[in-house]
Amino acid sequence: MSQSERSGPFVESVLRAVRLLECFRTGEPELTLSELVRRSGYSKSTAHRLLSTLQVAGWLERTPDNRFRLTIRPFQTGSVLVESLDVTRVAPPLLTRLSIESGQTTYLVVAAGSDAVCLERVTVGARIRVLELEIGGSQPLHVGGAPRALLAFDEEALLPAVLRTGLPGRTPTTITTEDALRADLAATRARGYAVSDGDSTVGVAALGAPVFGHGERVVGAVSLGGIREDVLPPRPEHVTALLRTASELSARLGSRTSAAALTAASLTTT
Repeated sequence: MSQSERSGPFVESVLRAVRLLECFRTGEPELTLSELVRRSGYSKSTAHRLLSTLQVAGWLERTPDNRFRLTIRPFQTGSVLVESLDVTRVAPPLLTRLSIESGQTTYLVVAAGSDAVCLERVTVGARIRVLELEIGGSQPLHVGGAPRALLAFDEEALLPAVLRTGLPGRTPTTITTEDALRADLAATRARGYAVSDGDSTVGVAALGAPVFGHGERVVGAVSLGGIREDVLPPRPEHVTALLRTASELSARLGSRTSAAALTAASLTTT
């Protein structure tokens, strides 16, 4: 790639490290330093320095016979994309059913750094259409029903970035302190679903539940939302429909999370 083909700032060493990873091919999971030098075109010293860095980062490991081998990390990262593609394929009919059953707008979101990105939104059954989050739009993970469900059930992975970014307030009820947020996340896990009461938009409420994939990893969250008086306090039939949707979507994505446990959680309301 010539300098003229590049646009914007970039880090040359990161680009070189990525190109080293791309030297590994199907059927060739292990390569020697000499093979990596030949394929990448880098000097031996440059390749060795980059490989050592990738080892420290957990992307490569060295075999007993001094070859370099990919770890599970690239697969895990790639799985995020695969699961996102899968979830958008199987979610629409379930979100449509949830919208009709609840009479609310329904959403599917996934995490992207400290934000939640909306992949799907269904309004077919909504009594009043609340366009709280557009498809492709995002909002902070500490705001809203589906985003906080994501954060609560994947707190260890997601919360540090959220806290580094800060907890800006959108409305008087937005959670803006770490202690309050941690308490809310604990309550969400105990309840089985998140409750959003005007913290994103005054007068709008939502309920959100996590979606799991292979290995019981949180891959997204679904929610139903509308004007406050139609959503809060949570109605048992809405909670049941929400958790059943999350459970069925999780099962289709390879999760073994017990549907019985989710159904039991639906009997508890705030």
